[in-house]
Amino acid sequence: MIRLAVKSDIPQILEIVNDARKQINELGFKQWTNDYPNAQTFINDIANNELYVEDKSGVIAVMALVKSINHDYNKIDGNWLSNNKYYTIHRLAVKAEYRHLKIAQSLFNFAYDEALKAGVNLRIDTHPKNLPMQNLIKKMNYVYCGVIFLQNELVEPERLAYELVIE
Repeated sequence: MIRLAVKSDIPQILEIVNDARKQINELGFKQWTNDYPNAQTFINDIANNELYVEDKSGVIAVMALVKSINHDYNKIDGNWLSNNKYYTIHRLAVKAEYRHLKIAQSLFNFAYDEALKAGVNLRIDTHPKNLPMQNLIKKMNYVYCGVIFLQNELVEPERLAYELVIE
């Protein structure tokens, strides 16, 4: 069941994120640093009603569905598919033992349904070396639009940006 996260979910969320951080490091790139995302990041997401979890007798996955403008997306080396309003998928991670069970696809489908209800598109970005996420994004029919640079990321700010037009 996908539901809005609550503060008491944060310890389980941080376990999932720390495990995902290890996987990212094993793949050889720096998408999530040691201090991001952190508990405060998720507290802010919860306060904005933008953090969702997959709950199967405990949190097994997390996803932020951000409904405000992403200022990092204002400048793109490429072109967005539209100028429509959009939601952005961020901070998606699945507990290690549930990977490859289509949990992330379920979260993408949930985001699609929310965007459809709101009449907005979906956008997402990922690190150029994050091939598993790139493959999932493409599998979910997002279209590559270009490169953005994260303003607050000093180590590896380049991200591949994608959009899904909701009709």
